[in-house]
Amino acid sequence: PGLLVLSVAARGALGGVSFDLTAMIANGEAMRTALRESGLFLPALALLVTAAAAKSAQVPLHFWLPNAMVAPTPVSAFLHSATMVTVGVYFLGRVRPLLMSPEWVLVVASLGLVTMAVGAVLAVGATDMKELLAYSTASHLGLMVAGFGLDVVYGGEAGTFHLLNHALFKAPLFLVAGVVAHQVGTRNLDNLGGLWRELPVTAAISAVAALSMAGIPPFNGFYSK
Repeated sequence: PGLLVLSVAARGALGGVSFDLTAMIANGEAMRTALRESGLFLPALALLVTAAAAKSAQVPLHFWLPNAMVAPTPVSAFLHSATMVTVGVYFLGRVRPLLMSPEWVLVVASLGLVTMAVGAVLAVGATDMKELLAYSTASHLGLMVAGFGLDVVYGGEAGTFHLLNHALFKAPLFLVAGVVAHQVGTRNLDNLGGLWRELPVTAAISAVAALSMAGIPPFNGFYSK
């Protein structure tokens, strides 16, 4: 529906109904003017942000992400760190030049900051390894969304950079969760103390990825955070 609203506004901005998002973004000022004159700016903003929030597990639509962790670990590593959940964030980054406005900053930046905080709190209370990683993913997605929501060039750059870095450190952590579950038979963190003695290589990979996720220099997560 949001793209249909944009296509209607394109009739006035581009001289005809168009579904060419690239052309809309290239004529962002004319599109914003057409949207506001037709009273469609806020509906378009609400529809597009809601769709992206649902796809990228933003509050209050974050609940589906930990429930999806029943998938096999390689699927989780692929879909929930680098591809599926980040599509909504990527889309916000794409339409950011088109919809940038005080309303965009208020809605998108606030949504990202709230999700970042809620996801972090829920991750701290999680006892299942994959559930913890899922809530952490929601929190990091919130960080990216907040970056794209800010009306400064560094916001967009940080959002894009962290989208890449998140895939680099979160995919190994999901795979580590699979290794641990396979070797030990449980993902419950309360039962995994001292496991580094039995799985030293896995422990080393976990340490590097976790330090990056925490934003500790000189690991890659530090630079985008």
